Amino acid sequence: MSFITFDLNCEEGHWEIGVLYRRSEGPPPCPECGKARKNGWYPRGTSVASTVGMWKPLTHDGVTYETREDWNAYKAVVERNTGQKIVEVSNSDRHERADFHKHRAWEARRARGIDSQQWAEIVRERNNGYDPISGRHFRRPQ
Repeated sequence: MSFITFDLNCEEGHWEIGVLYRRSEGPPPCPECGKARKNGWYPRGTSVASTVGMWKPLTHDGVTYETREDWNAYKAVVERNTGQKIVEVSNSDRHERADFHKHRAWEARRARGIDSQQWAEIVRERNNGYDPISGRHFRRPQ
């Protein structure tokens, strides 16, 4: 049961942008005129395209937020009630943080005098149930 998202247009020229439907059932009929629709790319040069935002309905903790304003209101309630913020992170931020953590791990190993070959041996030993840094044996979960 796979789903697909497309811009759909009918024979009368009605467009609906970003329609989610089951691939096996095909595109649903037009809600305005009831005629069959086909996949297409919405003509971006028209005046209607400028009003279409990039926001898609978001589901978080079982609740669907249809607009960006709904999502921002939910974030404000969470911050007010818990004192914690919901932080939206872009992919570039994720990559920067991952690089930072990798570099910190590399610096920590370098400070201990462990090179990449020694680190590979440590990982292999840990996979066999022995931690050579602490000198402890442990059973790996099966």
